[in-house]
Amino acid sequence: MRNLLKFLPMLIVTVLIVLFWIDDFIAFMIAISLFFLFIPAIIAAIYFTIKSWRLSNRWQKGLFGWGIFNLLFLLAYLVFRLPAQRCSVPLMAEHYEKNAKNMEELIEYIDKALDDSAAICLEFEHGKASIFHVASKGDSLMSCHWDDAEMKKDSLMKVVGLTRDEYESIYSRLRSIDCIGFEMNKSHLKNETIINFRRVGMGMYSFVLYNSPMNQDEKDKYLNDGQYIPYNEMVVFMYGGGAFGLQTFPNEEKETFLLKHKPW
Repeated sequence: MRNLLKFLPMLIVTVLIVLFWIDDFIAFMIAISLFFLFIPAIIAAIYFTIKSWRLSNRWQKGLFGWGIFNLLFLLAYLVFRLPAQRCSVPLMAEHYEKNAKNMEELIEYIDKALDDSAAICLEFEHGKASIFHVASKGDSLMSCHWDDAEMKKDSLMKVVGLTRDEYESIYSRLRSIDCIGFEMNKSHLKNETIINFRRVGMGMYSFVLYNSPMNQDEKDKYLNDGQYIPYNEMVVFMYGGGAFGLQTFPNEEKETFLLKHKPW
C-alpha cells in the first residue's frame, strides 16, 4: 500500500500536464486554486523519480518509468503544444503574409455562400462548432449559441443559407490557414470581415480584413485603440475578448511594431 501511494504524485503530475495540453489558461487557474495539492505532488514526483533510478525492484522500475514518461510528456508539451497557445504581433504578421491569398479566397467563398444581408459568427474547437451566432435579413438581433452550437448547426446553417458542403468547406479552409473561426455581416454598411486566429487564455487574436481601403476615421481609430494594430490600409490585427475586463496589446509591443512597420 505504501509503495502504491508513491505513484499518486506521478498521476497528479500527468493529469496536470494533460490539463495544460487541453487549455493552459484553465489549467493555470486550477493549479493556482489547488496549489497546496500540485506543488507537493510535483516535488514528491521528482524525489521518487530520482530516488528510484537504481531500478532494484519492480516498484522502483515503475516509479522511474512513470517519471521519465512525465518528463517526456512535459517536453512534448513545451515543444509542440505551448507554441500553439501563444501569440504575438510579429507572429500575426508572419502568419498573414504566409496565408494572405488563402484568407482572401476564404472571404470570397463565404460571401458567395451566405444569403444577402446575413450575419454569422462561427468558431470551431476540436473539430466541432463551439460558437455559432446567426442573423438573417430583417433580424434585429443575432441568434446566439455557445453550448448548443454543434447540436443546432444544421438549423443555424439554414438561417444564413449555408449548405452542409459549404459548411464543411469553410471548416476545411479555416484549418488550412490555421485559424479557428470568422465573423461576417453582409450588410452594405459593413466593409470588413474578421478571421479569428488563435485563443490565448480568455483573449482572442484576430485579423480584421477590409474589402476596400479604410477611411481616415478608421485609420485614426486603429492607431489610438489598444485593441488594434494596423498592418496596412486593408488589414488590422485585433486582440480582445477579455472576460475580466478589456484586453489590449501592450503599448510597448504596439509602438515597437509600428516603428518597424509603417501601415501607410
